[in-house]
Amino acid sequence: MKRFIVLAVVLTVVAGAVVAAPAVKNPDTFIDAEPGDAVSLDPAVAYDNVSWTMLALLYDRLIDFKGADLGTFVPKLATAVPTVANGGISKDGKTYTFTLRSGVKFANGYPLTAEDVAYTFKRDLITDPDAGPAWIWYQLFLGGGASRDDNGKIVADFSKIDAAITAQGSKVVFKLAAPYPAFLSVLAGKWGSIVSKKWVTEQGGWDGTAATWQSFNNPATGKETLFNIAMGTGPYKFVRWEPKVEIDVTRNDSYWGPKPAIKNGVYKIVDDMATRKLMLLQGDADTIYVPATNFPEMAQEKGITIYKNLASLDTTGAHFNLKINDQDNAAIYSGKLDGNGIPSDFFSDINVRLGFIYAWDEQQETQDGFSGNNLDPVTFIVKGLPYKNTKLESRPHDMAKATEYFKKAFNGQVWDKGFKMDLLFNSGNLERETAAKILAENVMAVNPKFQINVRGLEWSQFSEQNKEKRVPVLFMGWSPDYPDPDDYANPYMSSSGYFAGRQSYNNPKADDLVAKAAVELDPVKRQAMYNQLQQIWLDDAIAILFSQPLRQRFFKDWIKGYYYSPMESLQMELLPILTKG
Repeated sequence: MKRFIVLAVVLTVVAGAVVAAPAVKNPDTFIDAEPGDAVSLDPAVAYDNVSWTMLALLYDRLIDFKGADLGTFVPKLATAVPTVANGGISKDGKTYTFTLRSGVKFANGYPLTAEDVAYTFKRDLITDPDAGPAWIWYQLFLGGGASRDDNGKIVADFSKIDAAITAQGSKVVFKLAAPYPAFLSVLAGKWGSIVSKKWVTEQGGWDGTAATWQSFNNPATGKETLFNIAMGTGPYKFVRWEPKVEIDVTRNDSYWGPKPAIKNGVYKIVDDMATRKLMLLQGDADTIYVPATNFPEMAQEKGITIYKNLASLDTTGAHFNLKINDQDNAAIYSGKLDGNGIPSDFFSDINVRLGFIYAWDEQQETQDGFSGNNLDPVTFIVKGLPYKNTKLESRPHDMAKATEYFKKAFNGQVWDKGFKMDLLFNSGNLERETAAKILAENVMAVNPKFQINVRGLEWSQFSEQNKEKRVPVLFMGWSPDYPDPDDYANPYMSSSGYFAGRQSYNNPKADDLVAKAAVELDPVKRQAMYNQLQQIWLDDAIAILFSQPLRQRFFKDWIKGYYYSPMESLQMELLPILTKG
């Protein structure tokens, strides 16, 4: 496995005249103010940055990355990182054995057992929510697929799930369907958070048997067992979650590992950037989310520490929905191609997609949306990952080309009749709002009959609309689950992936290549497969990937100990190692 080391970062401390340091506010509490809420605290369902940040604090995984070094691992709940040399990995690369650390207890005092670990992963597989994280476990342990077919009928064989992960005394054994180069990276992700079988069952969750598992498959949003409760072995304990307001955690004083210096953590949902900024400057927040458009003004402020030039592996784009859910969908107005709406299959015409793509102005977004702190990823394999085809280029901003393709769309009907639709974004995300406005303005400039309204939704509403495939163009980002191109190919190109599934994109050749490239051990063959996939991405024109941001992190200057990793969900994830004062 290639080792990835985070590039050195520039640390800027903004300081004023030498004066007495202000008193530290709330010295026992770390406060993070951000624009988005969590979706779920259930490790079998959670699949967003806020939720994963909470999982990082409340739960442990078998292994973890060694700080910012994404190619080196350290044991957590396991006593050692398995290798072929220590007998933890079989010679054929398909069996991994972990020995558990003894004496570890969950926050309520229940002892950690190998059965808890096996149960966790089986529970992930049987829960399998729509567009959730279970795809990786089906790929690894069952060779692909899902628990349900395209019609929602349960088709998974529980005996195969049960045999894939087994508890053997103090050991847990994973049997892969095929060797997988990035398996340890996968286990280090937050979706590997270990739950207590006994406690989950006491909360009314799955009891671990074949007789009951189907009753817990694909729960409705908010109905999963651990939606708004949590109890893990992590350095912090769950206190409360008041949706759209805040999430509170407190130190787990019985934690088996190093005790955090800061007792309490508070994640506050604050959509307005001006409010967040004031909170940070006044010491009412210790860190905040700052859109790239606000980087220059923040650089002038005193009393904060700024970490700059943080090379991310994130990407954000505008993803075209090829089969929009038109049931009572206000975003598509009339639901017809009559000049007063768009039909559900509007973006199924590649000429429509190419019209939008050529109208897009990447340079304008980089300057207006990211203040220059942005790279063009071109394809779904971002810069910094192996198997990136650096010879490919994005389609240029070309209004004449946009006009050409819009005139072809739906045999000229789009041009003659025009259309009306909404572009939606999650409120508080200024980069996405800026991108949506740029795209809307440029498309409307092509033809006065084209009408596009840009509007924001609260994160919970936006997330639900997205899940129900009601968003015509999905402005959303991807943070890596693990640093391997398969973690991008699957969500973006596989018909069952996070983005492709929501877009109703289905290319059998892409599906085949995604599955084969994931398990290919020959790097030359793997490169060839990913080259084909990246070309298909450009040829099929299913999205505009407009951002691979260069991050900045902003802290009150009394916070110490932070380091940046491309695998962090939010900076609050580092709370266990931070100090305040």
